[in-house]
Amino acid sequence: MNQKEGIEVKRETDLGVIIEKPSWYEIAEQKFQDSDRVYYGHNFQDEILHVRHRGLDIAFASGQGSPIAACKVERLRVYGAKAIARIGTCGALLESMTLWDPIITTSCFSDEGTSGHYLPSGYPITSDPGLDNEIRKEFYKQQMNWQEGPTITSDGRWKEDVQLMKELSEIGVRSIEMETSAILAVCLHRKLPASAINIPTDVAVAHSESDLQGVPDRDSYTDRLHKVLGTVIPVTVNALVNRYEELFTDKH
Repeated sequence: MNQKEGIEVKRETDLGVIIEKPSWYEIAEQKFQDSDRVYYGHNFQDEILHVRHRGLDIAFASGQGSPIAACKVERLRVYGAKAIARIGTCGALLESMTLWDPIITTSCFSDEGTSGHYLPSGYPITSDPGLDNEIRKEFYKQQMNWQEGPTITSDGRWKEDVQLMKELSEIGVRSIEMETSAILAVCLHRKLPASAINIPTDVAVAHSESDLQGVPDRDSYTDRLHKVLGTVIPVTVNALVNRYEELFTDKH
């Protein structure tokens, strides 16, 4: 791992990935050895991981919660990112969902306050169909099972609206998490292609107040998550590069 302190206001990049936790950088570095981290001494959350792949620079930023995730999208946009993907965890709203099989999130119901600053009330929050399709192709190449469907993005991790979750699950909403609708809303407003891959780690409707939210099995959680991320991160990077080449180069 190469690491250096960032003093520049702007760092050029081509594509962006918003991940949930900075600890996930290590997984990306294992998959893409041509990489370096740019850190800022006043705030560890400002650390950005840059990887080079197929001639492009892909910048990873981490952030939890809709406001922070939206800020990270804006930062990567200023750095030059022309498409964005989110990788994170979620709770399954349907017991029929297969835990640990990633979900390509095709649309969002916003129960958070950030997306309203970017889109009019009631505006559909959707992912980029072209980027979603590239993700499907990459999952297929890796022979990895995946799921698809809408999510609800909430601000209330510890105070969820159980009735709303029940009503949305009955009409097919697959998952609940805390960032996707804000990320996609920023990208729709800024006209950036964007997609989200959410990994269901537990069944949200089964929570009790004593649960450690999102971590139903502490003994196996980290190993299982890192195994899935070891495939999802390269899939996401390749899908982003494919979409970039389709939209912004003459290779297709």
